[in-house]
Amino acid sequence: MQKPTPKYLLVEQYIKQAIKKGKIVDKLPGERTLAKDLGFSYMTIRKAIDNLVAEGILYKVPTKGTFIADKKSAKKTTHTIGYFLDASIASGLTSPYYSLIFDALEKETALHGYSLVYFSDAGNGNIEKIVSKLDGVIISSFPRIENIIQRIKNIAPVTVIDNSSSDKTIPSVIIDNFNAVVDSVDYLVSLGHQRIAFMTGLEDSDVGKDRCAGYRSGLNKHAIKFDQALVFRGNYSFKAGIHGAEYFLSLEQPPTAIMCANDSMALGAMRKLYEAGLEIPNDMSVTGFDDIEVASQIQPALTTIAAPINQIAKRSFDLIHHLIQGNELDNRHIALPAKLVIRQSCAKAKKSEAA
Repeated sequence: MQKPTPKYLLVEQYIKQAIKKGKIVDKLPGERTLAKDLGFSYMTIRKAIDNLVAEGILYKVPTKGTFIADKKSAKKTTHTIGYFLDASIASGLTSPYYSLIFDALEKETALHGYSLVYFSDAGNGNIEKIVSKLDGVIISSFPRIENIIQRIKNIAPVTVIDNSSSDKTIPSVIIDNFNAVVDSVDYLVSLGHQRIAFMTGLEDSDVGKDRCAGYRSGLNKHAIKFDQALVFRGNYSFKAGIHGAEYFLSLEQPPTAIMCANDSMALGAMRKLYEAGLEIPNDMSVTGFDDIEVASQIQPALTTIAAPINQIAKRSFDLIHHLIQGNELDNRHIALPAKLVIRQSCAKAKKSEAA
């Protein structure tokens, strides 16, 4: 038996036909009015309209309503895409990871004849004005900025990276952080390490949570008991890496390997270990995550997880471009694998220490 068509799809079909036949020529009736007229719930109408906005068929103007994106009422194409980054991110666009993201996005958009502009919520009141001049926006998503994501979505097509949005109608490109960290644990265990410490990032998003979960799952996979004493709460900064290494060295039985949730903390940890007179990797193995440029340039070069930066840029541009063109998306949510890059910062654990 064929499954019935979901109600929100019936609403989408109705609106498309009403536009085609000229029954709706500019502004849509209010969502509650449509719900009453069509006999569907308000949330069903909202979902259908949000999907049509994401497709580029409709667009919303805050406090004014929802309009048809036809030649008369739609914004003029600017061939400009915005990249939004939360202003509370330490170092902002100059941070090693986000500078790589922006550079890759800039190159990808240029390949297709678009310009890329960076903006943040530092001047919160200007967001709508900025977005009104853009064809679409790629956002580094975090739960704390969900309200800003919705404000931007009401004006222009949106695709998110880093974390998916709670609004699942918004396309996303994320990294498979969980399995990447499990791969790091597998590698360290293959070298004989049993006391493996973990320096977390911020756990206010799926990125931080998934990297922590990957660490615990990796230990469990190899029947290594989780020890809370071997976890340091970091914040992705170089300074946190210094403090984390300091903490691990203060333990009565220090770890033989330190895994860090990003490269900046790994570099900070390496600095502290050197200052303490330890040799990397013979006295302590260290791993990172992201593969920022300096990771391969230091001595010893850092073993890390390489974030698929170029693929993030390519796939997120493809999604936003489809939305701008008003095309259907076959896959709204993409999770990219990240690869372990083995360099010189890890070595076999000394038998007496690994036991």
